[in-house]
Amino acid sequence: MSHALGWRRTGTVGWELPVLLGLLLILIAVPAWHRLDLALAALFHDSVTNDWLMPKEGGLAHAILYTGARRLLGIGGGIAVLLLAWSGWRQGWSERHSRMALAILVLALTPMAANLLKQVTGVSCPVQELLLGGNRTGVTIWDRLYGLAPFEPQLRCWPAGHAAGGFGLFGLVLLTDRRRWLAYAPGMAAGWTMGLYQMARGQHYLTHTLATMLIGLLVAACASRLYGWQREKAVLSGDNRTDEPRAAF
Repeated sequence: MSHALGWRRTGTVGWELPVLLGLLLILIAVPAWHRLDLALAALFHDSVTNDWLMPKEGGLAHAILYTGARRLLGIGGGIAVLLLAWSGWRQGWSERHSRMALAILVLALTPMAANLLKQVTGVSCPVQELLLGGNRTGVTIWDRLYGLAPFEPQLRCWPAGHAAGGFGLFGLVLLTDRRRWLAYAPGMAAGWTMGLYQMARGQHYLTHTLATMLIGLLVAACASRLYGWQREKAVLSGDNRTDEPRAAF
């Protein structure tokens, strides 16, 4: 059984990876999505006062949904690493520990991938753009893809980096075999809560957050595929033991 996205697979390479890559390519390659971005951004922006629904800095919402969320995920990930190392040392490394390690890897790699892309794509934030009260012409991912705008290293708004921490919780899917689609709920809830907060501050468009969600799903799918390949290799070598429950942790 494939562990990627909780779907069964019929061949050596699952179809979820090309599907996710295709969706990400469609999101990147179709400029018409920007109309939806602008329409939704207008709901968060007051053109008369040039204010966004959420202030850029300060306030309880910023403390909880920005600073607090980042620290909680970082501290939680660090504690998970320590517990995994301690458990592996005390009990010996097992399949359960491999799953946990891959889940933590997804939590780490999702924001790393998003932030790496932010450094090299050169896309502006809504708050920076003239149409939404900023002081410069907007640069979209489509402008960059089709060579319509030069690369400007100070523009770092695609994809959404903050929401990537929440979407990193997609790695929880590695920890269960039953109703695996439910394991995506924490990542969806955290990622979109953090992403919508950033949209309400004018820091990202909807497509920025959608791209990060797809990146998170791709990272989780790759980790799940790696786990599946490891299990198949173990079965082929004659080691078909498992020491973990079949239900979610």
